[in-house]
Amino acid sequence: MPDLKTEYMGLVLDNPVVAGSSTQTISVDNVKRLEDAGVGAVVLKSIFEEQIRSDMAGVEEALASSMHAEALEYLRADYAMQIGPEKYLDRLRGIKAAVKIPVIASVNCVNPASWVSFARKIEESGADGVELNIYDLPDADDGCSADIEKRHLEMIAAVSAEVGIPVAVKISPYYTSIPDFVTRLSQLDIQAIVMFNRFFQPDIDIDELKLKAGINFSTPDDIRLPMRWIAMLRGSVNCDLALTSGVHDAEGVVKAILAGANAVQICSVLYKQGAEAATVIVDGLASWMEQKGFESLADFRGRLSEQSGSNNRGFARAQYVKAFVGVE
Repeated sequence: MPDLKTEYMGLVLDNPVVAGSSTQTISVDNVKRLEDAGVGAVVLKSIFEEQIRSDMAGVEEALASSMHAEALEYLRADYAMQIGPEKYLDRLRGIKAAVKIPVIASVNCVNPASWVSFARKIEESGADGVELNIYDLPDADDGCSADIEKRHLEMIAAVSAEVGIPVAVKISPYYTSIPDFVTRLSQLDIQAIVMFNRFFQPDIDIDELKLKAGINFSTPDDIRLPMRWIAMLRGSVNCDLALTSGVHDAEGVVKAILAGANAVQICSVLYKQGAEAATVIVDGLASWMEQKGFESLADFRGRLSEQSGSNNRGFARAQYVKAFVGVE
């Protein structure tokens, strides 16, 4: 039996398959099923600042009608952020007590101070690590790309300076220069970069003339974008890399590790096939390694990456040329 252990964020995982942040990782029962199915770790469903403020709005209204104005103003200074995360933190503590695999919390905030506040509370609640979910869709008032990148880097630096647990950063593929941003990001005191955040895209209901929401599940083809960038960046960053989006089977995990990933997050396949999908994926990875004669993940991790100084530039351009030369 090959050794599937991997080190990710400074944590030792029994295998590289991580259940990504979603409603599939929101409860004790769900996470226990995922542990039983064989995942190496879980990332809990993200806690969103906007959701907390919305949930706490009714509480603040009730307080406003029953408290002295000065006392209310004092409490309101950060009431939502003081009290709102408690349900999430209780759930985190319950999950940590129920399972043995590493439990990584996930947060998404709007205000810089909230990121630090959430991260501190998460560390105090016993999480093995925290994933900063950079789900930030800029608008016309947010400034140029340099301003946005500066804001993100400052926020990440502030969090990593305040917590002692490992920090991963989940980014989108929409930065002006991914190599430049990832390089600067990896120079901060973080342990991993997760590529890439999959933004939910709203749709339009043409009958009701309004927006409608819906889950945008990934397909196996979606692995190509993060796989390409991990292969191109492996060896040039100072932290671990995790691939997410498009991993639906053992083949996807193998591809991610060949490209250079330390861990691989699965999500859509858990919605479609349930926790049992993780068992099939982990067993399939072990089977493939036995067929190829690989005793550990280190034997083939990054084998097809584009290491600095390598003549193999297939991910950058060569395969594009091969695909279209002679096509009329």
